[in-house]
Amino acid sequence: MVFLTALCLLTGCKKTSAEELLPKDNIQEVEAKSPLPDSQGDFRVIEPGSVYTGPIDIPVPEASGEIVFEDNGVTVDASHTADGYIMVKGIPSDTRLKAQVSLDEEVYTYDLNQEEEYEVYPLQMGNGTYRVQVYQQVEGTSYSPIAYAEVQVEMTDTNRVYLYPSQYVWYTNDKNAVKLSYDLCADLTSDADKAECIYDYIVEYLTYDYDKAANVQKGYLPDVDATLEERKGICFDYAALFASMLRAQNVPVRLAIGYVQPDNIYHAWNQVYIDGEWIWMDPTFGPASSYKEDNYTKERQY
Repeated sequence: MVFLTALCLLTGCKKTSAEELLPKDNIQEVEAKSPLPDSQGDFRVIEPGSVYTGPIDIPVPEASGEIVFEDNGVTVDASHTADGYIMVKGIPSDTRLKAQVSLDEEVYTYDLNQEEEYEVYPLQMGNGTYRVQVYQQVEGTSYSPIAYAEVQVEMTDTNRVYLYPSQYVWYTNDKNAVKLSYDLCADLTSDADKAECIYDYIVEYLTYDYDKAANVQKGYLPDVDATLEERKGICFDYAALFASMLRAQNVPVRLAIGYVQPDNIYHAWNQVYIDGEWIWMDPTFGPASSYKEDNYTKERQY
């Protein structure tokens, strides 16, 4: 039996000391230093699917069963590691399940559902032999290992991982977020223009949800369409929506998690791959923020 000091599942931003974060499953947000202004001027809300009427075809994860590992009822489908992801299916359980995906000394810990449905986890640590371990909760923070697999990963393009949906950045063909991305980018061709257009729309469209930040529950994951419908969210929601919409346009985007200094705010933002380099973008704080790229220190990326 082991005790997992699981990586925090980000649910927002928190101005705190590093010691207070060890270990927690839940981070709450505080007021952003530079709140976003209300939508104004010539900004126009677009009904998803009202502009672009053509086909929508985005990369969708698939458990195709070509390379499969099974252990104690847990299934790891590694058929598409070249595309930067694995899929893991757990077992029925009355207690929580956790999946750890690691390469060398770098470890990412995720929740795993108990409904025997596949979860998609990214292979964002590069090429090599990944270890995939599944744990079942015994009591409190005590977990017992129930499954283990080693997966050899060799990607010709390690940025391809940021073109697919995964647990933290989840979307499908029929999501309004995807439809809206096609509406906004219908007449655009360059990745830079698409990133700027979607960024500007989110900054104007959403407002920060302080009530949600104060009451967000452990294990929270963004629902990009709920964020669109409610027109508000926390930093995790902003970053996941931006990543989903831009990935749907075949532009690699990271959801980054770390700290913003000098205020030590635990935060989520984005990095977009444009013209051969990763560009920092933060739709939560927006262009009015006094924070600059040098203020950001990344701890994790999805």
